[in-house]
Amino acid sequence: MSFPCDGTNHHNAISNEHSTKEYLQTNAHKIYPNVKNGKYTVKSLGGTKNKADNIIECLDGNIIYISDKQKKQGISTGSFDYTNTSKPITRLLDINSNCISSIKNVLIDIKEDKKLPIGDRKKLVSSYRLRVMDASYSFITNLSGNDIIELINQNLIEPNKSMEMFITDGKTNQKYTFPFINHPVINLIETGFIPSVVIKVGKSSGKIIFTDGVVKIDIGLRIRVHTNNGVTALLNAGGTNKSSQFVLKFQQDGIRKLLNNMGVMPIEF
Repeated sequence: MSFPCDGTNHHNAISNEHSTKEYLQTNAHKIYPNVKNGKYTVKSLGGTKNKADNIIECLDGNIIYISDKQKKQGISTGSFDYTNTSKPITRLLDINSNCISSIKNVLIDIKEDKKLPIGDRKKLVSSYRLRVMDASYSFITNLSGNDIIELINQNLIEPNKSMEMFITDGKTNQKYTFPFINHPVINLIETGFIPSVVIKVGKSSGKIIFTDGVVKIDIGLRIRVHTNNGVTALLNAGGTNKSSQFVLKFQQDGIRKLLNNMGVMPIEF
């Protein structure tokens, strides 16, 4: 599955953030119990430095952090991202972790090949595309259960624990919200379930399955490793983007199933 590298997702996300901001400015007091009518302001944040897309600032000092998720084709298909970060890849490279060796080798060769003339770099794009896919697959398949738990705690739960997830169904215009701390991943880890990844050979993403040794539970959580701006940018071989890096994503598949299992209903007034 390919991902657009032309900024489409970014521009769509910004549009949705503004739409949600206007909606919340009118309706937040009807949705969140601690928000009082006329005594709050909704502000847009977003950007790479802010995890929240919008915040609701109340006059009493209460702040609600909103993470916007829009599904244009509806919540019965596709996924959305909770996490999109290079930080865990960088950290593992710094400590020279075994699971990162394949990615490290690609980056070592990239550093040298970027010195070549641009025509030669362009010829290498196809081969590096395969190498990046193989490196991502190797990284994921070499993660232990404890590795996955650490990645989840540091890069999924910690950044989102204060968030209210706000999901818009683009087909029906129905909206859903729930505090991330209610997500089943937190209870599974706290009660000792161990995660593993089910991944097809050569792929860069896989489904995370939790087990206590007897029961297996699928909550629609997915881990993905890829380059954020594509391989052409990784080689600086032309195009709009001049650089790229490996990033880790945690994604939510099965959105409708998750909401149903959590008992989250569409917002109604």
